[in-house]
Amino acid sequence: MKLVIGLIGRIGSGKGFVGDYLCENYDAKRHTISEILSDILKRLHLPVKREYLQKLGASLRSGLGHGVIVNALEGDIKKDKSHIIIIDGIRYMNEVEMLRGFENNLLLGVDANPKLRYERCVLRGEKDEGKITLSEFLENENRETEKYINDVMKESDYTLNNDGTKEELIEKIEDILKKFN
Repeated sequence: MKLVIGLIGRIGSGKGFVGDYLCENYDAKRHTISEILSDILKRLHLPVKREYLQKLGASLRSGLGHGVIVNALEGDIKKDKSHIIIIDGIRYMNEVEMLRGFENNLLLGVDANPKLRYERCVLRGEKDEGKITLSEFLENENRETEKYINDVMKESDYTLNNDGTKEELIEKIEDILKKFN
């Protein structure tokens, strides 16, 4: 039976690392909301940057209904034959509800202190993150796509604190997965 794991966390918390680890070590398949939005931006010949991803997501939700992107993601997951599927970047309650609709599911929260998250974002430099200041980074957490994370994070089955090393985070992931084998 397929296990669908949702990952939630603020920008730079390490949820991408958790997803990478599961894909590389457990042959999991990753799906993201931003993947759907990126496809649209590429088709429109627009740059795939965080600001555009957030604006496009908000426009689609307001224009076509809050569930439009989640429904597309759910369809992709249902077609996927992988044994472990990762939903990377859960942000809204309807995404949690979609996850919970799969019989075998797990919601993992990933958290880290804001300064550490900022430093990680600057280092990786994706989606124009390498050019922002700490104050801009913290201000971005009030954007529409980020402001519900605290509430949604409360729905997590487990929350992984990622203020330590990668090895410590991997150990926490493994401890949780042992409960599902």
